[in-house]
Amino acid sequence: MAIPRSEKLVEHALTLIVRSEGASPASAELATAALREWRAASPTHEAAAVEAQQRWDALGGLASDLRDCFAEPDTRIAAARGRQRRNLVLSVAGLIGTGVLAGKGFQWYWQQPLFAADFSTQTAQLRKVLLPDGSPGSRVELSAQSKVTVRLYRQRRVVDFAGGEARFEVAADAQRPFEVRTRDAVIRVIGTAFTVRDRGGPILVAVERGKVRVTVRQRRGDADASSSMESGVDLQAGEALSLRDGVPDPVQQVDAASLAAWREGWLVFDATPLGEALETINAYRPQPILSPDPRVNALRLSGRFRANGSASLVDALPMTLPVIAQTHPDGSVTLRAR
Repeated sequence: MAIPRSEKLVEHALTLIVRSEGASPASAELATAALREWRAASPTHEAAAVEAQQRWDALGGLASDLRDCFAEPDTRIAAARGRQRRNLVLSVAGLIGTGVLAGKGFQWYWQQPLFAADFSTQTAQLRKVLLPDGSPGSRVELSAQSKVTVRLYRQRRVVDFAGGEARFEVAADAQRPFEVRTRDAVIRVIGTAFTVRDRGGPILVAVERGKVRVTVRQRRGDADASSSMESGVDLQAGEALSLRDGVPDPVQQVDAASLAAWREGWLVFDATPLGEALETINAYRPQPILSPDPRVNALRLSGRFRANGSASLVDALPMTLPVIAQTHPDGSVTLRAR
């Protein structure tokens, strides 16, 4: 289908507007002068330019995103690069011409992440990640056997926490709140440091400094499902919250820094049920410590242990708890009640 002549004029005006607002200074100046001369050529051109400007204004921040596409001087641009730029401009013009970006397309544009990446660790592996969300940016530290997916948008920052343990040091940005989404809750912050642990049992959120809000997800099939979220729980520095099957325990006072002692190679437990402690310990072992007995899992473990010294921990368990440790040829260990 042929494009109407009036739409071609609007497209031409849009091309000049995009270049005048998104190109390098020299190119932008030339485009501005060309647009001024073109508008003055006839009333038809002027009307097309007004329509083009209205469509461009509807896109708001797109100009800054296109600026990188016009950063080099024209004399240094290869022919292929020039074709790519023109195609980009005409694609934008075409979308605006259909009115798509003024509605659902405009919403789609704002929903696209500026950055997206998966980060994970293997057994006994630690990892530090610096996110490109500011200067110097937020920091994410992953414990062993942990995985997160990070997506940075124009108006928010989102981390999907697949499991494991991580410490977040969030760069303050009131315009882009930071969310960590676990299977049972969403943690929202602006700027703070906190730890999240989820190794299959209860989910733990502990705040080292600043403040976070933990909002419990409403599960499918719940009687009151009119809202996807329940009311949030605010945590201050030195406070922690555990969620068991989506139900929050009372807020507790904790030494949040000690909970992230794995960053320095230590595992710290304070009257932790042995079954939960083993979930963390096994993240640092090539072969797991197994406990099929619920009575053993309910025993409380306290102490500070080297993350890479689980062999000595196996030797110490029978001396601190009423258990028997049986080591198998493959290196795995089974704990039984004594």
